[in-house]
This record gives sequence, structure tokens and C-alpha cells, in this order.
Amino acid sequence: MSGFSKDIRDEAVAFTRETLVVDMYTTSFASALRAAGTSAKPGWFSRRSESIFDLPKVIAGGLDVFGIDMPDGFSYSNVSWFVKAGESADLDWLEEWPQDWYDFAWPPEPHGRYRSRDSPRNHLTYALVYYDVVMKEIEANPERLTLIRTYDDLLRVKREGKVGVVLDCNCVQIIEDSLELLRVLYRLGYRDMLLARWGRNLVVDSWVQTRADSRLTPFGVAVVRELNRIGMLIDLSHTSERCFYDVLEVSKDPVICSHSNSRAIFNHPRNLTDDQAKALAEKGGLIGLMTVFIGPGPKYRDGRGWSIDDPRFQKWLDHCDRLVEVAGVDHVGWGSDGYYTMIRTPIELPKITEGLMSRGYSKKEIKKILGGNYLRVFKRVVG
Repeated sequence: MSGFSKDIRDEAVAFTRETLVVDMYTTSFASALRAAGTSAKPGWFSRRSESIFDLPKVIAGGLDVFGIDMPDGFSYSNVSWFVKAGESADLDWLEEWPQDWYDFAWPPEPHGRYRSRDSPRNHLTYALVYYDVVMKEIEANPERLTLIRTYDDLLRVKREGKVGVVLDCNCVQIIEDSLELLRVLYRLGYRDMLLARWGRNLVVDSWVQTRADSRLTPFGVAVVRELNRIGMLIDLSHTSERCFYDVLEVSKDPVICSHSNSRAIFNHPRNLTDDQAKALAEKGGLIGLMTVFIGPGPKYRDGRGWSIDDPRFQKWLDHCDRLVEVAGVDHVGWGSDGYYTMIRTPIELPKITEGLMSRGYSKKEIKKILGGNYLRVFKRVVG
């Protein structure tokens, strides 16, 4: 029945397709758009393609809702960020993150070849141009695609046989110092706001500035309160630890980490510590397990897709087990961060179900992880 992998049982495929499946955050749409290039005219996403991510593949895999990464011009800070050519790839995946990692990240070493990662245009302009592209795709196929604005929209997608799109703003720096822009973005349909990405902004520090040990800024407090008031999810993926806890203290609503794994399983600063996972759960929040930062070395980003019995896939299941153990099954979900490694296309989503079944999770628990927990948080925050 599955066709793509003999180790996936028909039961896992059928259960995935009958269950509401939510990918809280994926970058795959943007990658597919870049791959389409000049041929990407309105309606391109709805057609079958050579891309790893298109609407036919999303439907075939049973993915009902995906949070789309809405970039803002590479999502870096307004200050130039440099990566030393040829050395960053291996550093990002070391088993034990070096004590002086921040010296590498910011500022750069004063020698060697560097490439600038500046935004090509104003962050807000870039974001709104991309917004127009996404909306054209939804409008080009209203029978199968729908923009998710409310909890009721989430409930309808399965019943109506549609695929829902949640706009995940990446990240808060696009509003600069304007709370008014938060309200504009909400009116446009954005429902998830990342507070950090790769650099410092007027609200928080990212994980790259952990050494600074800075706190949520006064403006950041106002942003958190306004996001609570208007009903937009606060996403703490990429946020520094100090600011992570500050946001939990200020926010009256649950918060999410839409794409984060367990630091206890892979010691990388982008992953969550046990204490962070517990604190987020106590707030009623949600952690989206991702396909990135599973383990060290090039083998974890070979781009080939892994069978369920592959040790690397098993390590991803270890991340799930650990976060369920420390945060509880009600606070774990799915947020791929892109279909590039362990799962090469959303068609292979039943691998997740099969893997969870193999670890002894009940169908009720799997249903929560695949999308039920997201429904709960979305209803509480967005309504």
C-alpha cells in the first residue's frame, strides 16, 4: 500500500491518512519555490513536480496542515553576519558544542575567506513580496488549499478534504520597533511569530548570543503582551535560554518551539534542555520535533531519507522519547523544519507513525503527537 518503503505497514499508512496531521513549521515550500525558478507561475505548487514538496505529495502523505516558513530576507539580523567559508558545515554538527562556539559565530575571526549573509532588501518588503506569492498559490487552488486563521478552520480541513496553511512569521525583526505592524500581520493572516532566528533583534537574543546572557527587552515585553492580546502563537525556536525563560514568565498564554529537539540526546544549543522542555510544558506549550539537529556529522544531513530501522531514525525516536518523558506526551508535536534528511518528502510521513508504533506509543498518543496537541494550543491561543 505504501509503495515507497517496505518497512511501513499498511496500518501505519492508513492511520496517518485518517488522522489530522500537522507540520508546525517547514521551510520546504520556500525551497520548492527556489527550485521552480522562473517557471513558478501561480498554481505551480498544486502541480506534481520533481520537487520534494508539492501539493500532490502533501496530500499523498496525509499532511493536512503545514506551518509555512514566511522568510524576511534570509532572516538574519540587520548587522552583517559572516560565516567562514568551508568551515561552518562541520562546526554546526559537532557532538559536543565547543565552549568558545560564540567566538566563531560572532564576531568572525579576523582572517580567512568570508561570505556575507546580508538581506538583499528591506526585511518587511521581502516578507510581503513572499506573502503575495503564498497567497497567489492558495487563491489558485481554493478547492484544495486554505489559509488557517481560526481553530474552526483547522477542524474543517479534514472534513472538506483540503490542506491548511498556517503563516509562520520568520521572524519578529520585520516589525522593527512597531507594535502596529504586529496587528497588520495578524490581519493579513499570520498566526505564528518566531521571536528570533540567527541574530539579535529589538525583542530578544537568539541562541547565537547565549554568551551575552541578555534578557527580554522592554520593547520585547510589549511585543509578548501584544501577541497574547491579538491571539498569535509565540514561537521560541532559536531564542536564547535567558530570553526563553523571560518570555515564559511574561506570556499569559502557552508558547511553542515549533522546530526543536532534545539537547539531552544531541548536545547542540539549538535543541532544548530538559529544564526548558519541562518549563514549556508547565506553561501548556508545545515542542515540534524536527528533522534537523538529530545527531553529529555529515551522515545526519545526507539528504537520502532513512529507513525506520536506520540508527539515525532510531535516534530521532530517542529525541521523541526523551521529550515525552520530561514534558509529557501532551506537549510534543511535529515540526519538520523541512523535508531534507530523514524524510525526503511528505509522502513518507507514515514513517513517523510506524516509528512511534514500534516504540510502543498508543494510537491515542500518536494522534496527539501528529496534530492533536497542536489543535489544543491553537484553540487556546488563537481561538
